[in-house]
Amino acid sequence: MVLPPGTGAPPPDDPTLTFQRVQPRWPLPPPPANQFPPPQVQPRSDAARAVGGFALLAVPVVALVLAYVLPTVRTVEFSRLQGFLSGDLADAGGANYDRVLAEGELWDGVLRLIGPTGLLVLGGAVIAPFLALLVHQAGPAVRAVSRVAWVLAAITFTPAALTVAWLVERVVSERESEASLYDWPLLISGVVIGTGFLVSLAALRGGDGKRAGTLATTASLTAIALAAAGLQTFAYGLISGLPEDARLPVHQIYDGVRAGMDVGYAGAVSVLLLGVLAVLGLGAAVLFAAARLRIDVDPAPAEPSKTRAGAAVLAFAVLVLALAAVGYFLLPWITRAGEVSEPAQDLWFTIRRTWGPPLVTTGVALTAAAAGGFAIGALRPLGDRSRWLLLLFAPWLFTGTGPLAAAHLEAVAGEGEWVVIGSFPPRAWIAVPLLFLFTALCWGLEDRRRALVAEGAARGAANGRFLAAALPFALLAALALLLVHVQDLVWNQLTYQDMFSAGVMVYALENLDFEHTGLTYGFPLPILIPYALTAVALAIWYLPRLAVRTGRD
Repeated sequence: MVLPPGTGAPPPDDPTLTFQRVQPRWPLPPPPANQFPPPQVQPRSDAARAVGGFALLAVPVVALVLAYVLPTVRTVEFSRLQGFLSGDLADAGGANYDRVLAEGELWDGVLRLIGPTGLLVLGGAVIAPFLALLVHQAGPAVRAVSRVAWVLAAITFTPAALTVAWLVERVVSERESEASLYDWPLLISGVVIGTGFLVSLAALRGGDGKRAGTLATTASLTAIALAAAGLQTFAYGLISGLPEDARLPVHQIYDGVRAGMDVGYAGAVSVLLLGVLAVLGLGAAVLFAAARLRIDVDPAPAEPSKTRAGAAVLAFAVLVLALAAVGYFLLPWITRAGEVSEPAQDLWFTIRRTWGPPLVTTGVALTAAAAGGFAIGALRPLGDRSRWLLLLFAPWLFTGTGPLAAAHLEAVAGEGEWVVIGSFPPRAWIAVPLLFLFTALCWGLEDRRRALVAEGAARGAANGRFLAAALPFALLAALALLLVHVQDLVWNQLTYQDMFSAGVMVYALENLDFEHTGLTYGFPLPILIPYALTAVALAIWYLPRLAVRTGRD
């Protein structure tokens, strides 16, 4: 159809056509000033939340600066020094880096760790999710048994005692095969697989229609974390002396820092290792924020209640095999966990000396992480983009004591001294991994709290539910963090504690007595038993309610 000329243009100005008198004139006049209301300003409550969020975020930021940023700067300064012992250090520019690259010992140590680290990743990011997938479909009874079994396996983190027990067992049983660095990932497989299993089970519980994506996200984050942990392997190499022909990266740092023997070289190795860890941390933070990961606590377990006989039998069989394999490497420690040294130490005095100082750091680090998690996850000062604030902390997400050992030791030693004897709290005044977890938790709980308020619930009741769901998680985090701080062999050895804690493990191996190994000092039974009971209680009552979710809220 051909339109007549002028179609689509303003009608002609013909006064004889009365209907055109009501047509608008071109150009159109401007609309009245009050036709469109002015834009609404941000509600005062949102502005208050933003201000409160940034104010509260200052707590973890200050802790980060004191515990990580300033020590990192100091470590860079150490890497430019050259000389031995105190009082004989001079500026060497980049000579230490040239030396590290030329000697190649750092890269030899890293290459030695590729295989064992690969086993760690395989256990925590592949085997653990596979086991969780089987158990998730097997019914509530199998899930409950599995959860209790793996939470008990997850608290067996006592690196020095595990290493001594395993080496003693090899001597007693007269094994023909030689010990190797590959023993290490097998010794801590209970921690690795147990933790990975529990995280994967929570991801399956909260995945809903995005189960595969949620499981892939948690598995990827677990793999990155295990890779970073593998690079900082220290306990097994120090106690066993393996590998004999190459020192591991953190061992190189330790040898240079101890007594100030070669601080410049140790600083250069530290800076290079910090760079790798920063890349891993930033990658994990980007994945964490992009996936919109959050943790929810359902009022009732949100799990399939139907039991499939075939799935239950298969899951139980695989569970028994996996626990048997893990138990094989834990058995030397479990059977000797009550053995003291000869002569016996005062157990309660040892507990005070080895568990007391880390308790201080745990309290401060947990508080800083919880404050930051609430600021970002609940108050959300940047709205939906608040998760990206975690990038401020990401470069130190996986940084342990080793890469910052020189700066931390200098902070507690006298001026110009590199040897200290005493019980000093670890210097990690914020637990950055827990900051991420608390952010995810507070994000999920805040979504639930807002939904309750929107449904008409009183704000006080909604806030109470938020707190009741968060406190058990804080207890779980505190137990895990305290255990990590107590078992920090790098810090224990730098601040030599008169053969207590990990120190007595080293002494036990050097003065081997098969009947008095002293393994009980590594994880004393008066501490281990309450840990196990608390872990079982949380596995039965609280962990079934945890759900990890990703994607749009």
